[in-house]
This record gives sequence, structure tokens and C-alpha cells, in this order.
Amino acid sequence: MPDLARPFRIIAHRGASAYAPENTMAAFRRAVEMGCTEVETDVCLTRDGHLLLLHDDTLDRTTNGAGRAEDLTLDELKRLDAGSWTDPLLSWDRDYRGERLITLQELLDEFGDRLTCHVEIKNPMPGLVPAVVAAIAERDLIDHVFIAAVNDDTSLQEAIRLAPGIRTASAPVDLLRAEGPAAIRHCAERGYSMVTLAAFNQTRELVDLAHSLGMEARSSGIRNRAQMIEAADIGCNGMTINWPDWLMDHVRDRG
Repeated sequence: MPDLARPFRIIAHRGASAYAPENTMAAFRRAVEMGCTEVETDVCLTRDGHLLLLHDDTLDRTTNGAGRAEDLTLDELKRLDAGSWTDPLLSWDRDYRGERLITLQELLDEFGDRLTCHVEIKNPMPGLVPAVVAAIAERDLIDHVFIAAVNDDTSLQEAIRLAPGIRTASAPVDLLRAEGPAAIRHCAERGYSMVTLAAFNQTRELVDLAHSLGMEARSSGIRNRAQMIEAADIGCNGMTINWPDWLMDHVRDRG
């Protein structure tokens, strides 16, 4: 069995989202209770300029609301129930009805430098990246954050300009599909710290290339234990995963 990459990151995906509603304080607290030191989340702007943690383009799947978060104020969004929806892949351990949406500032204030936060820019729009960087810088947490994006060099380059030295993670899904390994070189040329691969496109060749160019390579989109083990075996620097306890057990079993 190959050695694990170093560093090896166990990143709770939207919190421990197999066990509590994603991107809520309950999910992040559950991740911390499990022993996680890294979490991933997604950020967008509300109508009144607040930084909301939400993955989807709309509120429909994970709340009792509908439409886009950017069309509502934070006060309106805080009234929504983010803990009553269900998914057959999830095994929530209690009733989370009434769980609320939270802001990036709330997450950072709750956990501060106890966690490394991988903050993905969702629905890029004017003002979003500056607001995210400002929230992080105001709390002196630049060294505890990765700014991440999918197919979005613009947002990552803006983050680098605003906060030189901040770590960035690019998921060049479209470029990988079109150009293969050249996408990894593209990321290195733009100064990114990490390449985010996925269960459907990760290979040892891409991971090794990223490492040779001075970048970490992590996996995402893990849906089962087999994909988790494959990502570890090909040398990924860890992964985002809804079941962080699975990965913690796997790392422990490997010694």
C-alpha cells in the first residue's frame, strides 16, 4: 500500500455533511467534534452584501425557501429552515429542523484559527472576492484559508492580487477535459497552491505532475469508500468528503 501524501488533508465537505445539514453551524461543529481540523464551504453574496454559506445556485434543495440568495436580504435568509430537507445518501443522527443558514463571518468567528477553511467562490459577482478576503484579513486568518474556485481563474487571480501569499485552489474541470495535463501546468503558471481533482478525473499522472510543479493535489466529489481509497492511493493530498470519519479511520488503519 503506497504511503499517504504529505500534507494529507481530511477536509469535511460543507462540514460533516453526511451527518448534519451542509453549510450549517451544526455540520461544522460535528466535524470539529469528530476531530477534523479542515473544512470546506461555499460562499455567495446576499442582496444586502452579506457573505452567505450556500452551495447551490438556489435555496430550493437545502432550505424551505426558493430562488436565489442574492435576491434576498440576510434577515430574510435567516428566517429559512435549513435543516428539514432529506437525501437518501445522508444519515443525519438527529432532527435538525429549524437549523439556520450562516455567514462566513460566523464560521470564522466560531472557529478562528482552530480550522483551515477551504472557501469556494460560488456565483462570481462584483464585490464577492474583496468581501471574502476582507473578512479573512480582518480576523488575521490569511494563513488558515484556501480560496477555491471551479473553472474560474478571474476570482482566484483577484484573491491573489488582494492578499499576496493567500493560498488558492483551482478545479480546472473544463480545461482538464479539453487539454488534459496542460491544465495542471496552467494552474502552476498562475501561482495556485493546489489543484482540485475529482473522483471522475483524478489520475496518478495528474497528481504527480501537480507535485512536480510545486502544488498540492486534492480530490473531491467522493461518493463512496472505494473512491476515497483510490484518491489516497494515487497520492492526493487528502480530499473533501461528507464522511470525514471514514477517512480518519482509513488513515488510522494505515498507521
